[in-house]
Amino acid sequence: MSAQRLFRRHDAASQAKYQDVKQLARAQARVLSGTPGTLKHRIQNSKRYWVREYIRVDGRKVDDYVGAETSVGEARIATLRAEMDLAKGLASGSSTLRVLGFQRIERKAAAVLAAFFNRGLFHAGLTLVGSHAYGVLLNELGAIAPGYRTLDVDVARAQPLAIALPGGTTFKQLLGESELEFVAVPGMPSHRPSSSFKLPGRESLAVDLLVPGKDAGAVVAVKELETHAQTIPFLEFLVDEAMEGIVLSPNQVIPVSVPTPERFALHKLFSSQSRKANRDKLRKDLEQAAVLAAIVEEETPGRIGDAFRKVPAAGKPAMKRGARAAARLLQDVHPEAEEVLRRFAGK
Repeated sequence: MSAQRLFRRHDAASQAKYQDVKQLARAQARVLSGTPGTLKHRIQNSKRYWVREYIRVDGRKVDDYVGAETSVGEARIATLRAEMDLAKGLASGSSTLRVLGFQRIERKAAAVLAAFFNRGLFHAGLTLVGSHAYGVLLNELGAIAPGYRTLDVDVARAQPLAIALPGGTTFKQLLGESELEFVAVPGMPSHRPSSSFKLPGRESLAVDLLVPGKDAGAVVAVKELETHAQTIPFLEFLVDEAMEGIVLSPNQVIPVSVPTPERFALHKLFSSQSRKANRDKLRKDLEQAAVLAAIVEEETPGRIGDAFRKVPAAGKPAMKRGARAAARLLQDVHPEAEEVLRRFAGK
C-alpha cells in the first residue's frame, strides 16, 4: 500500500477555486434557507406584494413573504437580490468543488449548521466536531481521502457561548430554525435529561451538543442554550485554537469553526481508546487520526509534536495507546507520519 493511496493532493487550480468559494462564503451576512430561490410578485385582494419563492430542505416549495410592494423599498429589494445572487454563486461553486473531489454534506445537516451560523453561534464559540469536521479539514488541507458518511451533527463548546439569545429561546427552537422539526431523544434511563435531538420517525439525522467533562457521557445543563449536553474528556484541548472553515452542501456554503487538524488527530487517538466495544468507531477514529497526521506532517513537520506537548498529562497515556494503533495503519504507507506517532507512543 503506497502513500498515494492514503490521500492525494488537490492540484493548485482546485485549491484556488476552494479559496475563492471560501472567500465568497465569508461575505454572507446570513445563509438563506433552502435553495437560493427567486424574487417574485404575488397579488392578493388586488394588492401586490413581494415573496422569495424557494424550495425548503424538506422539498416543499414555499413563498417567504417580504412585504407589500408599496412598503418595501428599492434598497431592501436590492439587498435581497444580492443575497440570492451570492447564494446561487455559492451553490454553483459547491457543485464544481464536489466534481473536483471536495467533501460535501447532506442538505438537512447543512440546514442545521446554517441555523447556527445565522444566530452567530460559531462566532460566539461553538465548534463543529465529529466526521463533518473531518471533511472540512480535508478540504482546508487540500487533500483527497475517503470521507465518512454520516448525517449526525456534533457541535461542542468549551466555555459558555459569548452570545445573548432572545429570552426563552431554547436549543430545540434554534434547531427548528433549520425548517426541520426535531424531537428530543429520551434519556437513558428515562429520568435523565435529553442531550440529543433527532428528526422523528425513520429519519436518522441527530444533533448532539458536547461539553468538557472528566467522564464521558455525563449529562450537564447548558444554560445559555436552555438545553443539556454530553460531557467528553479533554474537549477543551480539542476546540482550543479553533480555526475557520466552510461546509459545502448542495444548496449552501456555511462558514463554521472547526478544530485544528493536529488537535483533531490527537483527540481521535485519545477517543479511540474508549471505543473498544465498537470496532467500527474505533477503526474510524484511528483512520481519521492517521490520515490527518500524515497530511500535517508532510505540510508542516513538527506541528503535531508541538500540539502533543500541550496535551494535559492525564490524557497522554490513552493518546499514546491510540498512537501505537494508528502507527500500525501507516506502516509501509507513510513512514514519516508513522515515525511521529511511534515517538508519541514511546517506541
